[in-house]
Amino acid sequence: MFKKYLLNAFVLLCAFLLTISCSKDNDTPEHIHEEELITRVTLKIKKQGSADAAVTYTWNDDHEEEGHSEEEEGHDEDGVHVELEANSTYEVEVGFFNASDPADIEDITEEVKAEADEHQVFLELIEIQGLSIVAAANDSTDSNGNPLFLKSVWTTTAVSAGEVRVYLIHEPTAKSGSTRNDFGGETDVKVDFHVDVE
Repeated sequence: MFKKYLLNAFVLLCAFLLTISCSKDNDTPEHIHEEELITRVTLKIKKQGSADAAVTYTWNDDHEEEGHSEEEEGHDEDGVHVELEANSTYEVEVGFFNASDPADIEDITEEVKAEADEHQVFLELIEIQGLSIVAAANDSTDSNGNPLFLKSVWTTTAVSAGEVRVYLIHEPTAKSGSTRNDFGGETDVKVDFHVDVE
């Protein structure tokens, strides 16, 4: 009889443990990062105090069927080249687009503005000494007033050359920094624009 009691208690204990382990709910939802599909990045650059029209420099994803248009300013087989004058100030606007369907180009920039708390643009200077970048006064901001850097002011000094690497960061852990790692989050797109300050 004692054996029967022990066997029943063991079976009940196993059933209880199985029920608890199977019914445990995970209250933390799984994070799913829905990366934006970005196939085009633009820099619209206007020199302050100049009557000249703004110039738009365009990077297209190499996987796009039509490739790079000959009409794009400053583009060649080595990438997109931006030419700036020394001792000058420029207003720069970054644009992000999904141009995978040429008949229906989606402006991702509007989504970035609408979801400002979840995005950050980082403009990294690589091997270029004669250029500084600050947020423009009319730049979009997140709910804490942090600039997104969709609009910025570029000031050139000495003749120099290098890259401006444009990042669109999704769900950054910080909204400022001097390196990409300072921001955390995930990179939606990373594009290099070669800049010559002449």
